[in-house]
Amino acid sequence: MITRFQFPKTAWPGFVAFLFCTAAFADCTLTNINIAPLNELGLTNYLGQAGGLYPGGLNTRPAAHEAAGIAIAQGIQPLDAAGTVNTNTGKIGLLSLGMSNVTMEWATKGTNTFLRIATNDPALNPRVAIADGAIGGQDAPQWTNYFSTNWNTVVTNRLPAAGITTNQVQVVWLKQALAGPTNYGTFPQHAQKLQAMEEQILRNAKARFPNLKIAYLSSRTRAYTANPGDLSPEPFAFECGLAARWVIEDQLNATNNLNYNPSNGPVVAPWLSWGPYLWVNGTVPRGDGTVSVCSDVEPTDFTHPTTNGHVAKVAVELLSFFKTDPTATSWFLKTNSLGGPTCAPVASTNAGNIPLTVTFSANAARGASAPLRDAKWTFENGEYSTNPVTPVTFYTPGLYHARLTVTDTNGNTAQGSVTVTVGAKFDAWRAVKFTAAEFANTNISGASANPDGDIFPNLLEYAMGLEPKTNTPASTFAMNYTNGIFSLTFPHYKFATDAPLTLEASANLLTWNSVTVTQSLDLGALEMLSMQQPATNTVQFFRLNTSLH
Repeated sequence: MITRFQFPKTAWPGFVAFLFCTAAFADCTLTNINIAPLNELGLTNYLGQAGGLYPGGLNTRPAAHEAAGIAIAQGIQPLDAAGTVNTNTGKIGLLSLGMSNVTMEWATKGTNTFLRIATNDPALNPRVAIADGAIGGQDAPQWTNYFSTNWNTVVTNRLPAAGITTNQVQVVWLKQALAGPTNYGTFPQHAQKLQAMEEQILRNAKARFPNLKIAYLSSRTRAYTANPGDLSPEPFAFECGLAARWVIEDQLNATNNLNYNPSNGPVVAPWLSWGPYLWVNGTVPRGDGTVSVCSDVEPTDFTHPTTNGHVAKVAVELLSFFKTDPTATSWFLKTNSLGGPTCAPVASTNAGNIPLTVTFSANAARGASAPLRDAKWTFENGEYSTNPVTPVTFYTPGLYHARLTVTDTNGNTAQGSVTVTVGAKFDAWRAVKFTAAEFANTNISGASANPDGDIFPNLLEYAMGLEPKTNTPASTFAMNYTNGIFSLTFPHYKFATDAPLTLEASANLLTWNSVTVTQSLDLGALEMLSMQQPATNTVQFFRLNTSLH
């Protein structure tokens, strides 16, 4: 099936009381609430909100933002108590901020916390000091006041307990929520309020810790209650992830006063990024195989984590992130000595369409000095694995880097990555954009159908990233004449790999030739493509051409 259109062209010149729910409100049958994780929504949306961890429906950081984060991370050095670089005895402060779930998962509940497993990992940089700044019973509103007792507790108690000062805190992990979120309105109101509070918390953190450079945000874990009156029920727990995404988007869009770059004015916030994505739809496995079962949460409220449940799962996912992410490895891992391990990770396939299952193999080998201890993977979508050979399913189109770090018993590490391109499918797009009845009727949802009556048939709508049931103006295929240069610009959905889009030109409507696109503006899943050429007096016709492959 080939579909196209063409245009002629001529020469144009306060205090909160927490009420913990009881077992009567819990529901261990709440194994599937029919919501996909934010990073696995694919081509669908949630109440009008696109999926993905970053703008444009993507799970990967924008390239320029990641490059900035890597540069910042490489500049993180051990600091003394006054904030002066001291590589011999200085410290790199890594601090958690949040409420009860955070302090439990990070440091305080049982033996499976992040603090315990990280400090017992021989690969940890000995200059990294891990501090717990999260406080039970203190949700987001309790942190928005710079002068609140929470901040004073962190400064006067929590940091000294970890052997560091405010000047040594350089990295923060933030996970927040609203207790009793129904009191803040339905979606999106409660999530928008949480977003604004998290942004203020991050500005407070930068003011409290002058050398703070990076902050990683995470989603909430899964709750096993949907009672609106409970502490943090579903789907509110899921919706917290959208608040975190909006915070990061504000920094990317230079809105709401979250500047981290001194070249752009006063620095009022750290560089922001997603850390691990923690939410799972109960016993429905994520692409990395992770599930959340009823025993992962306490039976007293079905929200707080159990020691062998969410505490252990979150701790391992955090450690996997810090050991593999390129904005963390340079400061989190110790310097290798001779004789360390090697790895040469490979993927069973490097390209395909959603849902794409890929088996990754570490191909790790011990070095001369010590046997292998563990392997940690992350997949640039907030998910992870600790198996040397692991299958992963990608549900959202994108270009992903599966990142691997293997560690031997001496703490020496080897790192590698594998790139996987995950495309969309026209039929998967149709299934999302049309009802079941419309999908079955090719006169409505077929490649050449045009249900919204604009100039773009469905297949072109797909390839261009448009909406098939919303009339799109012809100016989307934009033409311009300036200073003797004719330009033509149009959007392209980068992951429509089964429907490649080409621009063609003709002088007679009989013979068509491909035209080279000269410029590309990256907008995430979309890109704006442009052709420019000197204007002539010769009549030309242009068309966009696509076909299903």
